[in-house]
Amino acid sequence: MDSPQSTPQQLNSKAALALFAVFALVIYHLPMRPSTALTVHQSIVDALLASNNWGRQALIGSIDYPVLPSLALLISTVIGSFARLDGVRLLQAIVLAWTLCYFVRAAYYQHSWFTALIPPLLLFALPQLRNAALTLDPGWIAAVPFAAMFFHLVCWHANKGLRDLVLAGVNGGFLAFCGPGPLITGLVVVAVLSAEQRRSTTSMDSSARDGIAPLLWAPILYCIALWLLWNWLVMDDMLFGLRDLWLRADNVRPEQLQQHLDSAIPLLLFCLAPMLILVLKSDLRVIARCLLPTLFILPAASVISAALGANPASLLPLSAVAALAVFTLVAIAGFGHRVPRGCAIMAAACCAVYAIHSKQAFPPDTRADSAPAREEILAYIDQFWPDSRTALYGLRLPALYSDPAEKRFIARLDYQEQAFLDQAKDEQLHILVPPPDGYFYPLAHSLLADLHANGRPWLFLEKQWPGNWQLWRCVIPPKGESRLEHLR
Repeated sequence: MDSPQSTPQQLNSKAALALFAVFALVIYHLPMRPSTALTVHQSIVDALLASNNWGRQALIGSIDYPVLPSLALLISTVIGSFARLDGVRLLQAIVLAWTLCYFVRAAYYQHSWFTALIPPLLLFALPQLRNAALTLDPGWIAAVPFAAMFFHLVCWHANKGLRDLVLAGVNGGFLAFCGPGPLITGLVVVAVLSAEQRRSTTSMDSSARDGIAPLLWAPILYCIALWLLWNWLVMDDMLFGLRDLWLRADNVRPEQLQQHLDSAIPLLLFCLAPMLILVLKSDLRVIARCLLPTLFILPAASVISAALGANPASLLPLSAVAALAVFTLVAIAGFGHRVPRGCAIMAAACCAVYAIHSKQAFPPDTRADSAPAREEILAYIDQFWPDSRTALYGLRLPALYSDPAEKRFIARLDYQEQAFLDQAKDEQLHILVPPPDGYFYPLAHSLLADLHANGRPWLFLEKQWPGNWQLWRCVIPPKGESRLEHLR
């Protein structure tokens, strides 16, 4: 039989702060590589700092490049500029240190210092988790509310305090700002937590028990409503941020889903074995039941996002942290007998072996490699139209040719022909249209896809590069530049 666990104890604030500082300092100096999503988030931050309208639109107008990572990168960039530090590395160091502190505190609260060392050791010992941790991605900010939710679930299980229950719901709400996968994860975890709370408080007065559910649901529903409100205020369309994914859904074919199955995080599916043992036999089965749906949601979301050609927002970081949560639960859980404990440890060990030998998920996307160089585009235009600016539409394309001051490139989130024509009356304009492969814009019901295929009467195709990149020039002369102005 397992020995009874000691009384839960909190890590004092000075020790926690010292631990955070050590983690952050070490992580900041580790070798890291940028992710594909970093380019887009960095372009959004640069545009916001330059008071560029595209930056404000891009901040809230896309659900697969969500709000919280861009805002976190903006704050770390500003702090880094004052402290003379790399803002991207600073964000990664803070987020990973913060996340690890939550896991260490949870393990120490439930068990001992020896067990508290397991999460940081596993994160950097297992290659798959280490590769994720050393990938510079603002989406890692989603790991903080997830880890905080895990910590408060451990505390709530131990003391049944309302404060920890509510804080778990609040941190679940922050996941709404981290992308579709994290949003669904937050909704499902809150739903399971609400059901577990009702089950564990059957002896409580019914009115008091029913009053706890709104406290759990309010944060995430408020965050969803706030994001829709921002879309309405900035884009004049409450559902604008969802339209891109909705249009991309028309491009998905069954063979695409099969093709992108390798983009999922199979480690989470391997983690089902120890998690099921935790659900059935451990004293932390309530926490295990709350986290169990994430082992299905995150791999499914990664497959769907890959098939849609969308950015897997925060999915790799959350998958790594979810796997870390499973290992931590196995380490701190109590069992009624040695057999289930041994089975849980063996299952977790098999997961660790798989993580050592498996490949890194989400390989870098190279579909933008065929894009013409910035200097090549400008050199070609400057031969005849040195004052012309080139219009870029969407999120990924303006990030390739970042120009926050808009001296040579104009970025807009959505393509509106009338707005383009109105601007063409004031200045000479070109428009760069990427190939219709579903990466830069949806193929179904897309004006850019139709423009690429059919052009427009007021556009002249000046150049087409290998890879089917097109440069069009608007033939409508700006006011005051045509000798036939009197005929307008």
